[in-house]
Amino acid sequence: NTISIIGSYKWVNFIITCDIYIESNKGGAFIAGRISKAGIYVASAKGIFFWVFPDGTYQVTRDLTGNEILMKGLSGVQANRWHTLTLILKGSNISGMLNGYPLWENVTTHSPENGWAAIGTHSFELTQFDNFHVEAS
Repeated sequence: NTISIIGSYKWVNFIITCDIYIESNKGGAFIAGRISKAGIYVASAKGIFFWVFPDGTYQVTRDLTGNEILMKGLSGVQANRWHTLTLILKGSNISGMLNGYPLWENVTTHSPENGWAAIGTHSFELTQFDNFHVEAS
């Protein structure tokens, strides 16, 4: 998986927003928060990963590899269209929005408690990211 780590490891409560454009019908993209590891250790990073896939599905996982699934469902995301993802991390409750509308809410997690923000892709598919914004409190 590809990943770009952004911000401060000390962040706890924050909102991440980013526009994504998946350029093919393969793979997927994510925004993430509370990432626990970086550098050579990033492959085993924990955090909250909000994935969307061009087949119209989404997943919320606790790990970069996508093995620890917290929530999944249908999103309506398609390739070759811009979509706005929002990840809201407040205490032990996390929620996600797609194109300004709630997609999933009130998933409870107690770890990790803090960490970086991130963006990335499932593999090395071509995906564009724009208007990345973090609001930390």
